[in-house]
This record gives sequence, structure tokens and C-alpha cells, in this order.
Amino acid sequence: MVKPSVIIICIIIIIGIAGLYGAFSYLNTTNTTHNISSKDGVTYRIALDDANFPPLVVYDEDGEPTGFDIDLILWIGKKMGFNVKLVQIPWDDIFTALSNQEVDMIIGGISITPERLKHFLFSDPYLSISQSIAVGEKSSMFLDDFYAGRGIIGVEGGTTSDDLITELLVDTGILPEEKLIRYVEIEMGAQDLASGKIQFLLSDWPVMVSLVQRFPIHIIGNIDTGEKYGFVFHKDNRDLQNIINQGLEELTRSYDWDTMKHKYLLDY
Repeated sequence: MVKPSVIIICIIIIIGIAGLYGAFSYLNTTNTTHNISSKDGVTYRIALDDANFPPLVVYDEDGEPTGFDIDLILWIGKKMGFNVKLVQIPWDDIFTALSNQEVDMIIGGISITPERLKHFLFSDPYLSISQSIAVGEKSSMFLDDFYAGRGIIGVEGGTTSDDLITELLVDTGILPEEKLIRYVEIEMGAQDLASGKIQFLLSDWPVMVSLVQRFPIHIIGNIDTGEKYGFVFHKDNRDLQNIINQGLEELTRSYDWDTMKHKYLLDY
């Protein structure tokens, strides 16, 4: 007869081996990651798009992610006592990764929409935005031309900008499908706008504010969509949602909040 204590020890060993195997499997199947430690606590796997989405997520020359949302999550992690593991995932796969619990949350300028709320939890909103319309510096196009579908319009594919222009102009027959260019990365659209390959670019207001600082383009109008940014969690992860909401509340009450917004030109 095997003693109960021996059985318990065997179970603990098996569980430990299984845990090590799971950790090894995860580390060998995820995309590029960046470990950033705060206090000695739990580590959360935080997904972000692997393309630039300034000023929320921007990759430097070494491929390290920077930006407004990076600053936010690092501040919250330090305050709330958890470690941050940033995981770069292509936009088309990022929500699937969260659904499969390959990551714990998503950051990077994610609009809270009714459709997304059906499948995921969101943090409290931390930024209200609109959609901005830009043209090239030497363009003679105006808002009337945009709404009349005169010219080629660029957006980042799979975003709320894409949804808006599709509903507003494509589905109504005003803009032919072939005159809507969907980019993998919004900066590619800004380059094409500056060179005259497209006539309009539509993107989130914070993104456009960042782009006009670096490309010869300017904003000619905004569409008030009532959008708000939030961090995204698996539908069963209310504990992490509560932790982030508490951190956000403390951040927005601090002096650092205004400093962060000013740094990224988001304070006007």
C-alpha cells in the first residue's frame, strides 16, 4: 500500500513538470516579447500590434516598443505591483490570441465597440477620440470631395477607421471598393498621402496628430464618432480588469497623467 504522503509528493512533482512544459511551450510559440519588470509580483502577458500605431505604440530603431500606451501600462504595473511582458502580435491575430488566452490583455489604442464588448472585457476608458481626415500638404482637396468619394482614401485595415469609411461611403455606393486602400501599417498610408498616391487618409485623431508632425500632411476635418480607448481582457478575467481599472484611476489622479498626455500631444 502506497502512503498518502508519497502520493501527494508524486502529484506535486507531476504538476511541476506540467507547469514547466507549459511555460516552455508558450515561450517557443509566441511572437517577439519584451520583459519589463516592476515589483516582484505576477507577470502579465500584454499583447500589442507588431506595427507602429503612433503615438500609442511606436517601435524604435532596435525594435523596442515605446509610446503612450506603453508608458501607461508600465506606470500601472509599477503602481499595482505586477511585471509586464510585452508580446508583439500581428493585428489580424491579436484578438484570437486573447480569446485563446495566449496573452492576458491587449493595449495600443483599442476602441471600445459594441461588437468587441460581446466577446471581451474592457477597462474603463482612458482617452476619448474622433476620426481625423488628412490630405497632402499641397492638396487642393476639401471635405466636400472626401464625402463625395472624389479620390482614393486610405485607412489601416481592420480598424474602426476601416469600419467607418466602409459604412459611410463604400456600402452606400459613394466610393468604389477599389478606391479604398487598406494598409497594414498607418505610416505607409501617410507616406502615400504625402506623395500623392492617395488623396485622403482617415485615422484616429491621436494617430493623425502624431503623423502630421512627421509627414507633409495636414488635418482638414474630424468625424465625431464618440470612440473611447480601453485595454482589452479575456471575458473571464475580471480580476485583471479590476487591477487595471484601479491603476488607471490612480494614474489619472496623479501629476504624471498630464505629463504623459503632454509628451504625446494629447492634451488639447
